[in-house]
Amino acid sequence: MSGHGGTGPIRNAATAVVLGLLVSGGLAACTYEDAGDPVQTATAEHSSRPAPSVPTKGPEILDAEKRNYAELEKRLGTAQGSVVLEDSGPADGPGVGFSKTVKVATAGRYAVAAACVGLPNAQILISVAGSTQLRSLDLDCAGVSSQVVELPEGGVVASLMRHDPSGPWTGAVAGVRITAE
Repeated sequence: MSGHGGTGPIRNAATAVVLGLLVSGGLAACTYEDAGDPVQTATAEHSSRPAPSVPTKGPEILDAEKRNYAELEKRLGTAQGSVVLEDSGPADGPGVGFSKTVKVATAGRYAVAAACVGLPNAQILISVAGSTQLRSLDLDCAGVSSQVVELPEGGVVASLMRHDPSGPWTGAVAGVRITAE
């Protein structure tokens, strides 16, 4: 049986089986097997409240917000010096505001520029992390509020405060930029 065609079909069949096993083993790693109904955890069984849902912004609100962010960047772009802290966020609606903490390496005088676009006014707080308020900036959204503040070494926080965070989104935004003089 060692003749020329005697083992060919057997060798071909064995090769086909080995290749089939290799391919099916490789594809098995890529397949998804349904385990049936998901097993509920103890937490899910005892939870009676549904998870809170956050409404989504419609296309017209997103467009207004995009335009307002571009205008905000123009207004805050006039700040001179190296940026120590910079942040911005929605100024109305659910999920309003921002809060950012940075570590100030050197105590001293810093320039604070803040602005808002799309609403009449807003308020930004500058404070020392874990301490009392340093400065409250009441913003008239017609322009940019600029002032110089003394900041200590250590953590400094800038936050946007808004009086009606449960109101509707309009695309209004606010931001702050703190620079070293």
